[in-house]
Amino acid sequence: MLKLNNITKKYKENIILDDISFDFSNPGLYILRGINGSGKSTIIKIISGIIFKSKGKIENDLSVSYLPDKFIMPKLMKVKDYVIEITNKNIYKELIDYYQLPLNKRIGDLSKGNLQKLGLLQLFYNDSDCYLLDEPLDGLDDFAKNLFKEKIKEKLDLNKIIIMSLHDEFILDEYNIKTLYLEGGKIKNEEE
Repeated sequence: MLKLNNITKKYKENIILDDISFDFSNPGLYILRGINGSGKSTIIKIISGIIFKSKGKIENDLSVSYLPDKFIMPKLMKVKDYVIEITNKNIYKELIDYYQLPLNKRIGDLSKGNLQKLGLLQLFYNDSDCYLLDEPLDGLDDFAKNLFKEKIKEKLDLNKIIIMSLHDEFILDEYNIKTLYLEGGKIKNEEE
C-alpha cells in the first residue's frame, strides 16, 4: 500500500503541496507533470523519505528505490569498483557491458549521460516494490533511452509501481500511463 493522505508541504510561508491525497497502491506507471516548482520532486522526495511533509499522513508498506535528479557518487572511484560494490562481483562485467559504461574510468570523469546510466543501473538492480525517479531522462542518448524503456517494461511486467517526474513522456507512450498534473499545490488526474 502507498497512499498520500492530506499531504501539505510548506517551505517557510510558501505552500508547495496543499492538502493532496492520492493512492499509488496499484502497480503501474505514474507520471508527475507540471511546471517547474509545482511539487513533482517534492512528492517523490516525501515518498522516499528524503524530506518530511508539513501535515498529513503517508501509508507505505512498500520497499522503495529512489533516483534523484541530481545525485552524488564517489568521484574518485572507478566504475568497475562502484558496480561491484552496489551489485555482485560475479555479474558486474555483464552489467557494465549491458549499460555500455566505461569499465576503468573514474566516476568523476563520466559524461552526464554515463553518470545517469550508472544511476539507473543502481536503481534498477535493486528489487523493490516501488521505483521513484526524478527527471531520469536528462542527459540520456537514444541507446540509453531505449535501455531505460526496456527496464521500465521489465519492472511493469513484474507488477511494480513506478512514479516519476518527466517532462517528455512521449518515449513511454506505449505504456498505460497514469498522468497526474500538479498545479497550484494540488494534484489532478489527467481526466480532470
